[in-house]
Amino acid sequence: MGLHRRTFLRRMAQGMVAIAIATTSKTLLTACAGNVDSTSGTSTTGTVSSNGLLNPGTLAWGAEAISGAPYVFYDPVDPSKLIGFEVEIADAIAHLMGVNAVFVATAYDQLSAALAANRFDMILNGWEITADRERTQLFSQPYYRYGQQIVVRADDPRFQQYTATSEVTLANLAGMTVGTGIGYKAQEILEKDPKIKTRAYDGNLPFDDLAQGRIDAVMLDYPIIAYYILGSGPGGTVNPALRPIGAPIFLNNYVIAFNANSPKGETLKTEVNQALDLLKKDGTLRRIYENWKLWNDQQTQIGIV
Repeated sequence: MGLHRRTFLRRMAQGMVAIAIATTSKTLLTACAGNVDSTSGTSTTGTVSSNGLLNPGTLAWGAEAISGAPYVFYDPVDPSKLIGFEVEIADAIAHLMGVNAVFVATAYDQLSAALAANRFDMILNGWEITADRERTQLFSQPYYRYGQQIVVRADDPRFQQYTATSEVTLANLAGMTVGTGIGYKAQEILEKDPKIKTRAYDGNLPFDDLAQGRIDAVMLDYPIIAYYILGSGPGGTVNPALRPIGAPIFLNNYVIAFNANSPKGETLKTEVNQALDLLKKDGTLRRIYENWKLWNDQQTQIGIV
């Protein structure tokens, strides 16, 4: 996820229940890099080595928790509790290493710099491989395969024949106005299609405009749709006025990033990949994604069973 996407989600959350967590001391920690929050206990049953860690016994991972649902965020019901599908992944990796998982709250646009400064071991925050990041970062194997999800009004007769598993492409949106967020990958994709009018939002709710008929559809990353439309996870609320159609399209992968200039970077990359291999094969990742309503058949393409 990019900087503009984080800005969009942060502003979007101001109009939702999740804003309640912004007044807590824990949430305030995300304003700058270097704040830590332990998210799991020590395991003594490690099956993967941990020689690549900066500090023995501690797997420190950086992410932004402000408006981070369903990736990393504070439970709206209990703001002292850090939750999210990536929190569970970090805990699972740490458990296999027999170490503590420690969350280092960091503003999204500071993550690369904080990693380069060795303020934590790795970035786990809906991270994607880009040419710029490849200059200074190493990357794990994919842990989640995501795509762009199309959402329409539940009662729109133009899409009545389509279900969540139907084959749907941008051709189905020809001549329509489609909303997304400024800086999203979806914006780039939509604006390349001359048959679609793209409306990019910076701080407003595209879902509201869609429900009120001001636009014809929305396209965003599937995990965001799972939380805000399907109601996955704590604080998520099902939006009965809207529904996703078709499987996610324009697939990409989320990966974990490590400091390429750290003498331990390659070692930790190998160890985390070993842990991800185990989590993919023993059903752990699948259980996490099913719990968060993020599972789909595309996860088998990256080896998750």
